[in-house]
Amino acid sequence: MTPWQQPRACSVIGAAHRRRGQPCQDASLSVSLRSRHGRLQLMAVADGHGSARYALSHRGSALACQAAQQAVETALVQTPVADRQRWLQLLERELAASIQQQWLDAIKADWFEHSQGNDQAFSALSYGTTLGLVLLAPEWWGCTGIGDWDLVGVTRQGTAELLSEELGHRGSEATGSLCQPPEQQHWQQRARLELGSPLRALVLSTDGVRKSCATDADYLHLCAGVVDLHNSDELEEGLARISAEGSGDDVSLAIARRGQAPDRRRALGGGVLLAAAALALGSWLLSRRDIPLRAIARELCAQPDQIRSNLSQRRAQFRMLLEQPLAATQLRERVAVDPLGAFIATSQNAAVPSCPKLSRELAWQWQRARTPEPPANGKMPAAAIPGAAPVNP
Repeated sequence: MTPWQQPRACSVIGAAHRRRGQPCQDASLSVSLRSRHGRLQLMAVADGHGSARYALSHRGSALACQAAQQAVETALVQTPVADRQRWLQLLERELAASIQQQWLDAIKADWFEHSQGNDQAFSALSYGTTLGLVLLAPEWWGCTGIGDWDLVGVTRQGTAELLSEELGHRGSEATGSLCQPPEQQHWQQRARLELGSPLRALVLSTDGVRKSCATDADYLHLCAGVVDLHNSDELEEGLARISAEGSGDDVSLAIARRGQAPDRRRALGGGVLLAAAALALGSWLLSRRDIPLRAIARELCAQPDQIRSNLSQRRAQFRMLLEQPLAATQLRERVAVDPLGAFIATSQNAAVPSCPKLSRELAWQWQRARTPEPPANGKMPAAAIPGAAPVNP
């Protein structure tokens, strides 16, 4: 069977987190492991929860990936790669317990190292994170984990299928976490081992990638295209664009391929190859203006108490759009640079995604922009007051 190439992994800070000056809560890892029992390749992704309750989750996600590597290394020393039944048992139960203990030890050590002068008690909640991992052996592959990560398989024909996703949480922000008690984690629900798989590639991602796509079909199309992207810089750039033009969340991808990629230019035609490259770079999202608008709406509506202050900071932009209609087109074309500006420009003459409070605040801001400001002496000229008689000189 064609061996797996060395996997590649990449994590990029989300556009929304960059704007707020927050750290990247995602982490990823790809590594080759060896022992006298054989060789395994590991790829892992983790997504720290990121809210104030989980203030150290950016360290929790990185330590989760390290714990996964340590647990798999220990198992490989003790278990022949050819013993597939034993590896399935490890994926279902024992790796989970080992990773959990390694992670708890690591976050406790991290806490005591960095908590000098902090009178708060240690809590695993502060480091909360998801974790998804894939093991690649010459004759099989397997996965396990906890949380809202996704795993996609890509066939030799270039079609993609969703192999694993979290059950019960799709469409919700609730998710499984390493900071939960072990009895609530249910690793076995995500554990599987496949023998002799015909797949050409596997793509493991944190939920920010899938949330950036308008539909699951778009997400699968993206995964099918990204497996042929060999340049690491382009992968990082593409992930940054996907976040900026999609969910705004941190994004991570880990990719494993078998053998050499086929010459898709010869097999499918240059146009298809170029389209796949464009998808892999995230440029396909540029043509979907509604995706970044929905992302901005979600971000604003998630913090309703801050909607007015966020929009009020753009008061000059509201006025400028009333005075210079052509500016709206320019702002919409620069959606990747200023998504909130593009959102405001679109709301001037078209419906935009919103929640009730956001709709009310947009209407108020436009009315406010249309109302002339009083002069420095605080008196409004009569001619500017609706219904007032004009003043003759």
